[in-house]
Amino acid sequence: MAIKFGTDGWRAKMADDFTEDNVRLVTQALVNFLQQKGLAAAGVAVGYDNRLNSENFARVAAEVVSGAGIKAFLTNHAVPSPVLSYAVKSQGLGAGIMITASHNPPDYNGFKIKEGFGGSAFPETTKGVEANLSAKLSILPSSANFTEFDPDPAYFEKLKELVDIEKINAAGLRVIVDPMHGSGAGYFQRLGVKVVEIRGNRDTTFGGINPEPLAVNLQSSMEFVKAYGLKHSGLTACIVLDGDADRIAAIDQSGTYVNTHNIFSLLLKHLYENRHFSGAVVKTFNISNLVDSMCAEYKLRLDVRPIGFKYIAKEMLEGPVILGGEESGGMGIQGFIPERDGILAGLMLLELMAKERKTLLQIVDGLMKKYGYYYYNRKDIHTTVGPAIVEGLKKTPPTDFAGKKIAKVETLDGLKFTFENKAWILFRASGTEPLLRIYSEGRTPEEVELLLSAGVKLAA
Repeated sequence: MAIKFGTDGWRAKMADDFTEDNVRLVTQALVNFLQQKGLAAAGVAVGYDNRLNSENFARVAAEVVSGAGIKAFLTNHAVPSPVLSYAVKSQGLGAGIMITASHNPPDYNGFKIKEGFGGSAFPETTKGVEANLSAKLSILPSSANFTEFDPDPAYFEKLKELVDIEKINAAGLRVIVDPMHGSGAGYFQRLGVKVVEIRGNRDTTFGGINPEPLAVNLQSSMEFVKAYGLKHSGLTACIVLDGDADRIAAIDQSGTYVNTHNIFSLLLKHLYENRHFSGAVVKTFNISNLVDSMCAEYKLRLDVRPIGFKYIAKEMLEGPVILGGEESGGMGIQGFIPERDGILAGLMLLELMAKERKTLLQIVDGLMKKYGYYYYNRKDIHTTVGPAIVEGLKKTPPTDFAGKKIAKVETLDGLKFTFENKAWILFRASGTEPLLRIYSEGRTPEEVELLLSAGVKLAA
């Protein structure tokens, strides 16, 4: 079996390839790489999420690190990925290992590498680890000589520096949090925010869905929020976190899903207009053109990067970035580490509501009235030939699509057709699952569905 790192980490099914033996192999390969780069002496932190056996896989990784004579620190409970990342940075460690498959199906698990700066591993790092995997690895004897620690206090202290929690509570917001049974459960309450939490218990099946904050996985939550909003006065909003709490979506008090593109726009408005942050904005290839219009109005530099937060993290390390984000809901905010954090992003949304005294959708509607209306959706097609489909389209792209003339063809990451009215469709093979993802943005909901339907037919 060839172990390969995808968009963010190595992920596989636990019944097949994600086993304790393979976790030992990957950990030893990382240890060897850190030793080669002179980073091992600083130590390694290991964290884990709420998935089945994650704590056992994490312990195995910590034992391998310790067995190599490296200081190993294992979290004493399940944690969100950004909490582990912040611990790596704040403690000056050489690297971090996060056992999580993030938003993938319940039968998957994963191995994310966090670099010393507190963010996702760069391609050169994962390639270095893969090179060690390809060599003949000698697995050193494991050791239980690791230290258990609680990374939460330092993380809480940092977030309280960045967010005005008193203002949020004083605004009387009716806050609901849905961690989707993941490791973000309880974090808003422990930060001092008054919330109602749903799906906060550990459920290793995630209620039979993927812990990904998409509308299709949030039907019961949307119904709960709508009923709650009707029963209570004041502004209600639900912050939704994925399985390891590094991604965010939201639900408005009407029970309407607020997609990740709109969340990016809401955060940009708040950080620039209310917080007066300065710097560049970085978005991935599949984020809304509404962001382009806002950056033009604000006179902010906008950089577009391939899909994967590691590309955004690089920008955040090189210069001041107000906000960096991706379609999957991973948002990085100035002042924190170059890492996605659904909890921090959620707090900033609540701060925006406290300032504007409006619902999330009222604020979104105000943005669209000013900059133009943009709608979005995506389709995920289960297939093992996704890369071949995309390459085939690249070789012979059509001149028109769904009866619309193609104005621009781009191949930064996958294949993207942009039309004369700025609507677009993007075909891209997933880096972590056997999926072909088809993303589309249109100027009306009907246009989006038209483009997606044509995209599914073209990929068939």
